[in-house]
Parts: sequence; C-alpha cells; structure tokens
Amino acid sequence: MFCKDSVTWLYRLERNYSWDSGLHAPKDLVFRDRDGTVRLVIETSGRITVMRGYSWNGCSPKVCFFDILIGTPDGVVHARTGKPKTYYASLVHDALYQFLLLDEGVKRRHADWFFLRLMGESAFAPRYIYWLAVRTLGWLVWLGKKRARNWAGSREAL
Repeated sequence: MFCKDSVTWLYRLERNYSWDSGLHAPKDLVFRDRDGTVRLVIETSGRITVMRGYSWNGCSPKVCFFDILIGTPDGVVHARTGKPKTYYASLVHDALYQFLLLDEGVKRRHADWFFLRLMGESAFAPRYIYWLAVRTLGWLVWLGKKRARNWAGSREAL
C-alpha cells in the first residue's frame, strides 16, 4: 500500500546455494519458472540447489506500507554468513513451496522440516515458534503468494 518504485522481493541470490537435505529423490529433478529459467534442482542424493538470481522476501508475511516493510523479522545478521539468520532457511523453504505441486516426492512437511533444520544451523533462537507458525499457517501464505504471483512452472527429470 502506497509503495511506489519498489520490487516484490527482498533478497536476490547472488550465487547458487546448495544444501544436503538428506531427502533422497528417485531421480535428479530440475524445476523451471514460468519463463523457463531453472530455479531449483533436487538431486537423487538429497542435495537441493537454488539457482543464482532466485528472488524471495524472506520470512512471510511482509507488507509494504508507505515505503516501510512491515512483517515477520528475518533475525539478526549471523556472524558466520553475514546474512540474517533465517536467510537460507527462508530461501530453501520459499523455493520448495513455489514448486510444491509439481513433484509428489517433496511434500509441504519436508519443506517445513528443512526450514526448521536450516534455522537450527544458524542458531536462530525462536526457530520453533517460526516453524510452528509455518506448519499451521504456511498453506494460507502459500495460497496467497500462488495467486498474487501467478506461480507456474515445470519439472523435468535429468
């Protein structure tokens, strides 16, 4: 509301980010956005890679009001990464949620569990509160984003 000349995202990934989830897939999978750009790769080993250029808004929900972003805080900057403590957790979670309906092997509960694990890796103190909110309300936020952003895409096996 009343925010002009702004983008719909808060973060943009500068280089590919890979994380070993431990969730083994039957085959390597590539997920493309509606423009055909590869945004997410899940390997049979369980390695998840979000591709450079992926944009997201951190922990949701957030709204812009008179050019001020109001919403769920992303935490303090982690000494090891130089990023907010929920940066990588929200990145992987958002990327998985975006393509959730395209693969029956990755379920919402997996994405939410990875969110909790990644917040634990950065020692984010209120991680269980954030995880509980995502488990109970994440589907509502997902529906809203899906409609607002007109998410679409495809999945292909390598």
